[in-house]
Amino acid sequence: MISEQVWGSVDIPEHELHVGRPSGSAMPLVWAHGEYLKLRRSLRDGRLFDLPPQTVQRYLVEKVISPRRVWRFNHRIRSLSAGKVLRIETLAATRIHWSADDWNSVQDLSSHDTGLGVHSADLPTQALAEGARIRFTFHWLEADRWEGEDFVVLIEPRCTKSARESVAR
Repeated sequence: MISEQVWGSVDIPEHELHVGRPSGSAMPLVWAHGEYLKLRRSLRDGRLFDLPPQTVQRYLVEKVISPRRVWRFNHRIRSLSAGKVLRIETLAATRIHWSADDWNSVQDLSSHDTGLGVHSADLPTQALAEGARIRFTFHWLEADRWEGEDFVVLIEPRCTKSARESVAR
């Protein structure tokens, strides 16, 4: 019987916590059993068992890298490699008011509902030069109000293959 979590400290009998025993989480846990079986198979085969060939081809052989970076309120990226698209994701419909020249010119882009409880908009930032600063704010459509804060993302030099490889190590 594999549980989700096992207590790994001194026994606390009054809380029913005993070393090496389930710590109040689900047991048995089917996915934990499945992961154990995949681990045993991988050890027997001497290689990863659960490695889809399509994924290997795309990310390990072809080394495909996303053409975009994602900004969210809980993941506020500060920079973006030149040539990438800035995708902004929010939890409500919004119009993104943005500029790449310190508000001398502005563009507005409405988010679209992904159908998954997330709204997104891709700012066409691929042609912006290194050193440019993308400034943006939000006009929330349902509430008909402005965010009241500007956000900034800096365009950095393109990430080279050797730089990506050193980051991966």
